[in-house]
Amino acid sequence: MWGAVGCGKTTFLAALYIAVNRSEQDLNIFGVDDTSTEFMVESNRTLTNEHRFPEATQQVGSYSWTMNATTVVEQAGKSRILGRQTSVPVTVPAQFNIDLRDAPGGYFASDPMAPVAHSRLDLGDGPPEASPDPTDTMDYLAGCEGLLLLIDPVRERALGDAHEYFQGTLLRMAQRRMARMPAGAKLPHYVAVCITKFDHPEVYRFARLNGFRTYDENDDYLFPRVHNDDAQSFFRELCDTDDSDADLICNGLTKYFQPERIRYFVTSAIGFYAKGGRFREDDHDNAMDQDGTVKIRGRIHPINVLEPVLWLGQSVTV
Repeated sequence: MWGAVGCGKTTFLAALYIAVNRSEQDLNIFGVDDTSTEFMVESNRTLTNEHRFPEATQQVGSYSWTMNATTVVEQAGKSRILGRQTSVPVTVPAQFNIDLRDAPGGYFASDPMAPVAHSRLDLGDGPPEASPDPTDTMDYLAGCEGLLLLIDPVRERALGDAHEYFQGTLLRMAQRRMARMPAGAKLPHYVAVCITKFDHPEVYRFARLNGFRTYDENDDYLFPRVHNDDAQSFFRELCDTDDSDADLICNGLTKYFQPERIRYFVTSAIGFYAKGGRFREDDHDNAMDQDGTVKIRGRIHPINVLEPVLWLGQSVTV
């Protein structure tokens, strides 16, 4: 898991269990050790019972969960006509492990030892209390098969520093991995790029006014979303400001990773407020400021939190 200070890494993780339970798919998730289970228990209580965001990540946390799901595979068979070989889709059970490391956002800065800018926009990870030693985290990322890259578009539009947390980590991974690879090769990771905080009024308004908003006809709540095919374009246009280098992030990904192994998602860990069981255009903010503290207003309806995790899991296990 990779991302700047305040991009919502911890909140994203906290919403994963809720996303699994709200999904109509046949799947479940469970921890493989006490630390992972307790994180899920406590973070779920924080979001749903206390209606607040998890505490900022101050030190590296390692978690391991197992996901049980079903997947569709093509199975060889014979046609009734002339005995020709064909393939038919078959639903089969699948299981994969999620071994994930959550580090403070400061670990990913160009200079991890320097103080990290912190803004009132941050809802997730704050600056670490102690000076970070990111070497082990960089080794871990370089050896992973799949990466979750989280980018906060609200912070990017305001501060334009997402590239600051991207390029240093990218180059440190390349140093560790590409020197042992043949000439012309690219990093082998699958990368799920998550553009977070879609529920934020500024982000949602841009999607609505610029033709990116769509709906899932199978969603009873009629929550809006951005189609995955449009997610990269949405990110580029949303963050096309004088202070942003968002284009360098997109270009850097395709320069160093295989393009077919990169997928963009527009996500929201807490989702929109559902009044009367439905999304209402005139009343959808689910995060509200109460006496200087950001609180969660209603029920948690994660948007595109489960999907990037499933895509990564299914991609690396095929």
